[in-house]
Amino acid sequence: MAVDVDGTLADDSRRVHLGAVAALRKVNDSGVPVMLASGNVLPIAYALSNYLGLTGPIIAENGGIVSYKQKIWILGDPESPRKAYDFLKTKMDAERLFTDRWRETEVGLKRDVSLEKVRETLKGWDVEVQTTGWAVHIMHKGMNKFVGVRKGCELLGISVKDVAAVGDSDNDEMMISECGWGVAVGNAFDGTKHVASFVARSPDGAGVIEGLEWLGLLK
Repeated sequence: MAVDVDGTLADDSRRVHLGAVAALRKVNDSGVPVMLASGNVLPIAYALSNYLGLTGPIIAENGGIVSYKQKIWILGDPESPRKAYDFLKTKMDAERLFTDRWRETEVGLKRDVSLEKVRETLKGWDVEVQTTGWAVHIMHKGMNKFVGVRKGCELLGISVKDVAAVGDSDNDEMMISECGWGVAVGNAFDGTKHVASFVARSPDGAGVIEGLEWLGLLK
């Protein structure tokens, strides 16, 4: 399993759905490793994964960093996002996230910034610009959560086709479409729903539980 956090495991107020946590822990304890796949920084994703009782690799910064068994793999290149951000600041106000003090491979902007204006300003730069609904992320070209999931699968010795991915937003689309099964929760973006194998009726954590039931992982 590869599961997004904000908007998927957690709701709009960032409260983690306790029923979904219990369900994922049950799945993990049954022998199916659960990987958190987040746009957040590694310290937050690492702490959350450990306290939730999950044992799979941790994908942070939209695939830019993967951690497993207290080892870290840096997959993203921070140079182009940082240069792009320096340029962006000369054209518009774009405040970075509080958590960017710990961000290593990308730049995260507060969600009140105009996604369209950022994309237009950085057109031609070697970067990806995606939104999670919580932030706007400037990443090296070609970076996405699926890159991190693929590395997590390599560490586990499994195929990406053996993975079910669950998410809600732009930065989840690639892993949902490329993994063996893709689940979109009920509050997911339309594009995310379009590439999913299954779309839950319920939002957030309740939708995660629906997805686990559809996958046959909850009995």
